[in-house]
Amino acid sequence: MFRKSKKGNEVKIGPGLITGGADNDPAGIITYTIAGSLFGYAPLWILLLCTPIMAVVQEMAARIALVKRKGLASLIKQHDGKTIATIVIAVLAVANLITISADIAGIASVIGLMTGINWTIFTIPIALLLSYLIIFKKYKTIRTFLLGLTFLLVFYVISAILTKPDWISILKGFVPSFPSSGFIPVAIGIIGTTIAPYMLFWQASDELEEHKTIFVAKEMKLDTILGMLWSNVIAGFIIIAAAATLFSSNTVVSTPAHAALALRPLAGELAYLLFSFGIIFSGFLALPVIAGSTAYAISGLFGWHEGLDKKPRFAKGFYFTIITSLLLGAFVSFIPINPVKFLYYSQVLNGFLTPFVIVVLLKLCSSKKIMKQYRNTKTQTIIAFGLILILCALDVFFITSII
Repeated sequence: MFRKSKKGNEVKIGPGLITGGADNDPAGIITYTIAGSLFGYAPLWILLLCTPIMAVVQEMAARIALVKRKGLASLIKQHDGKTIATIVIAVLAVANLITISADIAGIASVIGLMTGINWTIFTIPIALLLSYLIIFKKYKTIRTFLLGLTFLLVFYVISAILTKPDWISILKGFVPSFPSSGFIPVAIGIIGTTIAPYMLFWQASDELEEHKTIFVAKEMKLDTILGMLWSNVIAGFIIIAAAATLFSSNTVVSTPAHAALALRPLAGELAYLLFSFGIIFSGFLALPVIAGSTAYAISGLFGWHEGLDKKPRFAKGFYFTIITSLLLGAFVSFIPINPVKFLYYSQVLNGFLTPFVIVVLLKLCSSKKIMKQYRNTKTQTIIAFGLILILCALDVFFITSII
């Protein structure tokens, strides 16, 4: 999507949309499907709450990157020290690796379901295919590929409509409610999935990748809002599809393939196929973003050259990190652990990491000395601070539930 700036230069709308689309990875799909299968349309209000919060914090990450011309990892190291930056990035890398593993397993399991071939055969080829695209294709090609996959997520909208949901009940789902105490972990999962740290690291660096300046801040803000809105619209339709079919039949799913298969007898062959292709497309969209966020963060920490617009020989550490993340994720997917547990523990890590990253962002973006006229407005500060309080409350819940 493109439009002209006042100066006549071409302004690209894309990083926000790609980031938002990548948020609906197979791991997120499982979270939303489980939410819909357990509580029907009731979780929809959480997505409504998350949308403006996501837009604000993502815009903060993008804005400070454009003002300071640095990624988040470099900024954390500069303002909070290398030790803290190392801890943050180590946690990010581990959480990302778990998510990458779950996503590769999710794509492979769906392909295995559709072809009748053992899904484990597809894990390494998926990692190698993505590695090839990232190493040998130009940034513009990769960007176009990711944007195309973002728009293909409309398959979930069609799939949900085919389930013939109760639209009156859907509207009631946007009214805050807590059906039972078991709803709290589901709410935690949804918030942890929609506001993930890798999104902040990726978009901040991807804005720099586009060679933008802070003078296109309005376009960047619009792109971010559109991306977060699109992300949660898709997430909402995934919940709707699950609620319309699985909730009434008391079917609980545990893998992306199981989610697609469960729709088949309840919503028909077309809904099943669209949902299945949606999982594959979302996985191929999310994996480069998640692996890329790890590479940007580690490169920023060690001062390596970085960027998908650079040839591999000029950013060896950056590309090595991406390829290693994908291949390690493929091998970790072979570990005989329930993928839902993988997702759960990755959200635990994200739950502790996200508040800290938001605190850093809030501190930097609210500083007149650092951001000058581009510092936060009072509304942005209040929303970001509210997110910190919510996430800290969730962390307390995690700790008490473990104890």
